[in-house]
Amino acid sequence: MDNNFFGDTFINKNGPCKIKLSDMKVVVLYFCASWCPPCVNFTPTLVEFYNDVNLETKQLEIIWVSYEESESQFKKYLEEMPWPAIPYNDKRIQQLIDKYEIKGIPTVTVLRKNGDIAKKNGKQDVIKEGEGAYNLWEQLVNSE
Repeated sequence: MDNNFFGDTFINKNGPCKIKLSDMKVVVLYFCASWCPPCVNFTPTLVEFYNDVNLETKQLEIIWVSYEESESQFKKYLEEMPWPAIPYNDKRIQQLIDKYEIKGIPTVTVLRKNGDIAKKNGKQDVIKEGEGAYNLWEQLVNSE
């Protein structure tokens, strides 16, 4: 994982945290916001997926890239997420939106180890395949 781009400083519902993304088998960026009804509908499904995949061993990390309009909205929505986020108003948010050409939300972008896109939007994988989506993503991440 291109740690120079992502860094290792994030925030979760307990406060600031450091995460070594290179230790994860699969890293996903979740672009969403609480003011977006499709995001609000999908987030609980993604939470269940994340918890199921990581039940035995932590192998998947999701990083929330927020489209929130206020820090209070950000903190409130973060409470519903078991994964870390890029802190509110962090310059990396816009850099990631631009780098991955995010046009709409929710978007679930699966990344290769070098930071390139393995899957532009894996949302439908989670909806259709459930926990099986993780296996699809792991193959994509490890393919050329």
